[in-house]
Amino acid sequence: MHPILSNKRYLFLYLTIWIFICLLIDSAYAVSHRTQLLVSLLSDVPLYLLYGLICLSSYYICRFFPLRTTKWYILLPILIVAAFIASGVTLLLGDNWIQFIDSFNLSTSIIKIYEPWVLGIYGILILVFLLISAIHYVIIAFEQSKEIERRTLELQLLAQDAELRALRAQIDPHFLFNSLNSISALTTVDPEKARSMTILLGDFFRKSLNLSAQKYILLKDELDLISDFLTIEQIRFGLRLKVKLNIEDICKKVMVPPLILQPLVENAVRHGIAHLIEGGTIEINCRKLGNRLSIEVKNPVEPERPKSKSTGLGLKNVQLRLSTLYANEAHVEIESTNSFFHIKINLPIFEG
Repeated sequence: MHPILSNKRYLFLYLTIWIFICLLIDSAYAVSHRTQLLVSLLSDVPLYLLYGLICLSSYYICRFFPLRTTKWYILLPILIVAAFIASGVTLLLGDNWIQFIDSFNLSTSIIKIYEPWVLGIYGILILVFLLISAIHYVIIAFEQSKEIERRTLELQLLAQDAELRALRAQIDPHFLFNSLNSISALTTVDPEKARSMTILLGDFFRKSLNLSAQKYILLKDELDLISDFLTIEQIRFGLRLKVKLNIEDICKKVMVPPLILQPLVENAVRHGIAHLIEGGTIEINCRKLGNRLSIEVKNPVEPERPKSKSTGLGLKNVQLRLSTLYANEAHVEIESTNSFFHIKINLPIFEG
C-alpha cells in the first residue's frame, strides 16, 4: 500500500504542499502578466493536484524496480519514459482544461500566456516526476529499514521467550529431585511424615504448574507458594526450621516472575538449615524502594559444612531469568560468610 495514499494525514499534507507551490507561482505570474489571480488558480490548482497524484504512481515503479537489484542503465530509461508519459498526459489534460476556463472569458486568454512556455513546463514536470521518484526510493529504504528492525525485534522476542521457557522448564525437575530426596530420607525415619509430605508435594506441584505457566504473578502468590514449600520442609526438619517474614503489604501487589523466590528459599533450606544441628531461621524481606522492589533471603550456614555437590542450578536459573526478563534493570547481589548466606534481588516494579 502506498505510504501517502494509505494515510489521510500524509495525503492532506502532500496535496497542501502542491497547493502552496501553486499559490506562490500563480501569485508571481498574475503580477507579471497582469492576469487575475483567482482565474489563474482556478485553472492551475486542479492541474497541480492532478499531477501531484500522478507522480505518486512512481512509487509502484520504484517498488517493482528496486535499486539493489535493478541496473542503473535499465532503471533510468524506465523512469524517464514514465516521466515523459506522466508529464505529457498532464499537459494534454491541462490544455483542454485551460481552454475550457478560457471559454468563459473571465480574463486574458490563459492558453496564450502558457503557449510559449510549454516546452519549459514539460521539462520541469519531467524533473519533478524524477525527483518524487527519488523521494519514493528514500521512503522505500526507510520502510525496509523499519521492517528489518521489526523482524529483528520479533526474532529477539521469540528467542527470549524460548530461553525463558527453557529456564522455567528446569525449575520443576530441579525441585522435584530435591523433594524426592527429602521424602526418601523420611521413609525410613518416619513413614507417616513421608506420606504427608508426598500429599503436600502433589498439591504444591499443582499450584506451581499453574503459576509457572504465567509470565508474571503477584508476589503474594509467590509467597503463598513458598509457604506451601516450607510447610513441606517443616515436616522433615520440625522445629529446626524457622521462618521470619518481613513483607510490606504494598509489595504483595507487585508483579514478579513466577518461581523466582522458591529456588532461593529451597537453597536456604538445603544448604543452610539442613547442615545445622540446631537448625536456624530463614529471613525473607520484601520492601518497596521508590519504583523498585527489594527482596532479600538470608539464612545461617554451618562453617564446617561439607562441600556441596550441587551444581547451583536454582540460583543460576534465577539469575539467568532475571537477566533475560529485565536486562540491566535487575540486580542480584550475593554475600556469603562463614556464618550466613545472603542474597539480594532488586527489580523494577510492575503493579498488578
